[in-house]
Amino acid sequence: MWTEQQNFAIVQTELDSVFYQEFNYDDSNPVMTTCRNEALFKQLTIDRAAYIEEVYKGAPLFTITGETQTVPLQVPKVANKLTTYIKDFTQGVELSKDLFDDNMHGVWAQTVQDMALKARVTQDNNAFKIFRGAFTTTLTADGSALIGTHTLIGGGTITNLITGALSPTSLNTGIQALAEQKDQAGVVLGQQPAVLLVPPALIKHALEITDSALIADSAQNNINVYRSAYGFRVYSSPQLGAVNGGSDTAWFLLGRRHAIRRIIRQGIETALRPWQVSNNRTYLYQANFREEVVATDYVGIVGATGL
Repeated sequence: MWTEQQNFAIVQTELDSVFYQEFNYDDSNPVMTTCRNEALFKQLTIDRAAYIEEVYKGAPLFTITGETQTVPLQVPKVANKLTTYIKDFTQGVELSKDLFDDNMHGVWAQTVQDMALKARVTQDNNAFKIFRGAFTTTLTADGSALIGTHTLIGGGTITNLITGALSPTSLNTGIQALAEQKDQAGVVLGQQPAVLLVPPALIKHALEITDSALIADSAQNNINVYRSAYGFRVYSSPQLGAVNGGSDTAWFLLGRRHAIRRIIRQGIETALRPWQVSNNRTYLYQANFREEVVATDYVGIVGATGL
């Protein structure tokens, strides 16, 4: 004979089985990606409610030193402190005891499955806001828009904003801008593109430019150098497009050493309140996760509005 405690454990197990099957399902493909992609979001786990970071200026280039000369020393310098507060994302659903026991038309399973799906979509929606607001509301530690003009810690200014709709020509401009981009110390790092990030409206065009055997948008049979000489990947997300408050024309090039981070305080957790402690014979099934995203510095990324 089952006890109430055993029944509760069975309910929790059944609900979690449905929830995690959907939550852990990988909807990504070689192009459409998620916030779990390390090439786009450096994954960082913390154990506190806020993440505090300062931008490191960086060292100068090495200098020629004579055999008995004193080795030149650098003094590490940081500036532009940025505090990111972790957000708590929650969702719950009430299931009547009768509905769960009878499982009429699989309603409770569909409800929990949809809840898990929305948890995944919420994570992506929150993460890709970095790029939706890259030209306006996404600010780096220096107080400037992620894609725009930045004041260097070492003095002077730099811009990582390029112009033009996505094309073979503008892509070449972006690759050059990334390669010649200076860090906070004014040193050209020579970064190479690792990711071309585009909204869904530009996927076809981006792949034609980068994956065709011959150069796109040309009557000449020239070899497509973007396919043969560069190893970057094309990625996209439905969270980038105009239908979700983003842009159907903006595009970005990211190098390996960019400073966009997904900060995870707590992964997804679920909990169940049994019907015995409710006043209306309902189970309360809920889930939450705690995380936030931040772009502390401009280094390693260039972008264009595409207009």
